[in-house]
Amino acid sequence: MRLFIIAIALACMAQVKLVEDPPLSTPPKAGKITGTISPANNIDEVYAMSRNITKRHKVTSFDARTGNFTFDNMPGDAVYDICVKLKDGRVIEGIDLSFVDSRMIRLAELRRKNLGMPSDESPHEFSMEDAKELVKFGADFSANDFMDMGRVLYVQGHGGRATMLVELIRNREFYESNEAEIIWRIELWYYLWQHGGWERVANQERVLRRVRTVFNDWQKISVEYLPTWNVYVDNNGKSAAAKLQIPAKPDPATGRPARSDPALTTEPNLLGITAEKSAGELKDLKK
Repeated sequence: MRLFIIAIALACMAQVKLVEDPPLSTPPKAGKITGTISPANNIDEVYAMSRNITKRHKVTSFDARTGNFTFDNMPGDAVYDICVKLKDGRVIEGIDLSFVDSRMIRLAELRRKNLGMPSDESPHEFSMEDAKELVKFGADFSANDFMDMGRVLYVQGHGGRATMLVELIRNREFYESNEAEIIWRIELWYYLWQHGGWERVANQERVLRRVRTVFNDWQKISVEYLPTWNVYVDNNGKSAAAKLQIPAKPDPATGRPARSDPALTTEPNLLGITAEKSAGELKDLKK
């Protein structure tokens, strides 16, 4: 009898057809990025950056008269920062302030939805209070045994997640050097709202620029980061045409102007604030 039951079970199993789950989305298609940069007469170089892989893409075509540009064969489902170098050495780069591994987060949410599972997204709304707290965290992290000073350029809220662009400087003279040197870095840091507070995501910072040089050479650097200067190529390789305007002059709050003091101080740019009232304001209203 036992053998008979086993035989029936095996027969039933043999009729079960194993089928793989369909993919969450089709593989991304490569596409084209087009747009216009103005004024174009002072542009020396145009390129695009993907901050996820820090790869520089050369422009396919650029018309110095009209400012029209094209990038071909750009992998889909990715954000690209459009960047220019001007003939006077000034550099302007787009800056993708998405949260780290944002594509994986998006696919994970899609999978949860397909399985009928609740969203894993934090219900936390990003407030001015959150932004100010993160700026303080950024300043505290910048003050360490190696770097002398730090400056927060941007904080971008994503609900219970946040991205920060920071500048770090060490300008103490090195004992092995015959000339005064400076170490200068631009980095992206990431934070999560957890257990009622903000925590920096460990080992996920992205170094965009790392320079060690003599002070006089460092003062020639002029770089600005603009979060509006980027283009998203979707899963089908499609993207909206970019219309980019070069600022008339560098804004110290967006980067590092040439010939500026290392101890330059600016107010951080705070983005992504969605809460109408901060937690502190709401508490005051309840009194």
